[in-house]
Amino acid sequence: MIRVTSTLIVHRPERLLYYLPENTPEVELCIAEGICPDALKKYQYAFGTYDEVGVFYLSEALQKETGHKWVVGIEYRKDDARLDLPRELPFVILPASDMIILDVAYDYQLKQELLEEIIRYACKEKNDRTGSFQYVQGGVVSAFTVKEKLRIMYEAQRPNRKRTLSDTNYDDYTKEELYHRAYHEPITEYYNWTWMGECLDKYYLEGIKDYGFVHFDIKEFKMINELYNHGVANAVLKRVTQNMQKHSDWIYFGARCDNDNFAMMIKDMPEQETEERLRDFFDEISSLEVDASYEIFYRCGVVSMRYAMNTGDIVADCAKLAQSMGQEINTTEIHFYTNDMHENAMWGKQLKAYLDTAIRAGELLVYLQPKIDIREEKVCGTEALVRWNYKHKEMLAPYRFIPYFEADDSIIKVDEFVLHRVCGKLKEWKEKGYPLYPVSVNLSRKHMVQPFLARHLAAIVDSYGVDRALIEFEITETMAYDNPVYMIAILDDLKRRGFRISMDDFGTGYSSFALLKEMPLDTLKIDKSFVDLIVADEDTEKITIILRHIISMAKELGIDSIAEGVEEQAQVEALHGWGCETVQGYYYSKPLPIGEFEEKYLE
Repeated sequence: MIRVTSTLIVHRPERLLYYLPENTPEVELCIAEGICPDALKKYQYAFGTYDEVGVFYLSEALQKETGHKWVVGIEYRKDDARLDLPRELPFVILPASDMIILDVAYDYQLKQELLEEIIRYACKEKNDRTGSFQYVQGGVVSAFTVKEKLRIMYEAQRPNRKRTLSDTNYDDYTKEELYHRAYHEPITEYYNWTWMGECLDKYYLEGIKDYGFVHFDIKEFKMINELYNHGVANAVLKRVTQNMQKHSDWIYFGARCDNDNFAMMIKDMPEQETEERLRDFFDEISSLEVDASYEIFYRCGVVSMRYAMNTGDIVADCAKLAQSMGQEINTTEIHFYTNDMHENAMWGKQLKAYLDTAIRAGELLVYLQPKIDIREEKVCGTEALVRWNYKHKEMLAPYRFIPYFEADDSIIKVDEFVLHRVCGKLKEWKEKGYPLYPVSVNLSRKHMVQPFLARHLAAIVDSYGVDRALIEFEITETMAYDNPVYMIAILDDLKRRGFRISMDDFGTGYSSFALLKEMPLDTLKIDKSFVDLIVADEDTEKITIILRHIISMAKELGIDSIAEGVEEQAQVEALHGWGCETVQGYYYSKPLPIGEFEEKYLE
């Protein structure tokens, strides 16, 4: 199977290609295994080289010059006396050109015939993925093996661009052209923020009495640029503005502000009707034209008329504030501005600005809540939880700061603070000869998408000399289903490195039992909302069936189950009867400061 996984466009100047001819064992190994020939190995990654050693399919002109159709070689820039060139090898000059880059995944042993087939397939894909760029028939094509994928580069050209103000004298433009350029942006040829600003100032001159204001962006827009290219991404921007024009019955004015941000002045409508119209609007532009399987999601803030009239020229800031509330993944979100948002946003900004100072001042604390083996009623592990002694004056509950940090990468600092603190204590307990139990630490959604995560976390733990098996990373159930393929890959990596993996809050999300068997889980944590129903729900029989099924299923999959939020003896007895052997909750202990935990369970 052949799959084009990403697309990029770069410009390459005129350059030198030093090469080995085709039909040699080294060339075949370079194609099949990505093994660099010995004659070129010492030059790979040298100063002044482009890319790595690769396979080059030469243009017709270069084939006549060299007598070869295929060569293995490495590119150098021209006219630089500092370069250490492989002068013992022949070379040709490659012309300056734009190059389309395609990353291609393949499931076969790579041979020259297959390489030719892949290149033909990649070039066939070009028109859908490269926007305004056009493939140069008979141009140079190069291929490089990069991390089990094939990177193909081929010559391309773009149609003539429209002139810009820097291309000629102002006198060459009419007043209409200059006016157009002042109030339109060049990619979509639609109105810009300058135009929208004047609309906000003078809307009444158009007979508009009341309006709502909308500001939105495209989630993960940069991924479209990275996976396809700027041409495809620009086509998305154009579709958005075209859709604005299509709905002129309720969209008074629209504009592309910058990047993937847009603004609209809309008809003032009841909140429910506004949301319904906006959802229909976004649904119409929720996929790529070149790839219908790629879903597009939006983050939208709305300021209704009563707030728009009162906020005046800061209405856009209010809409952006509402927009910033959208932090979910893989869904379109519409948030309406309220006065509380401003206060909450200011509180969140204050906390984020103060976080580093708080960590240095020792205000962030780690509490430990024991996990109890109910067969012997002995501690068998613990969960690390963060608390904040804000300015050493007020103990903040997690709900007062965690959600603000989860909105951006600030939560990563908290995650890693807890991990460092836990590793430090485990090292200390080992030196004191205390019994050691696995400690659960949370991994946030933002943390999970960081590059080289498993390697980074392993380095932290190893720096303390702590056994990796004593660290159990917890993810929430909803995180697991955001992008299951990616999530499983990360969890597999952590598991291979010796860490334990736990899924928290099971039962609150999709609860896909089929997916559980694919995840390398050690522990499944049954959410407190289920545990609460053991004694509170009238339909106890149904709750019994559900919980027994979860516990039984976990055992069959080789996964330990633990019930969290246990507060009553009746819950402990019921869970024990159903086969759950570990619990966590206030029935045994609330979360404790580390010193109290040591005194009660370790000393």
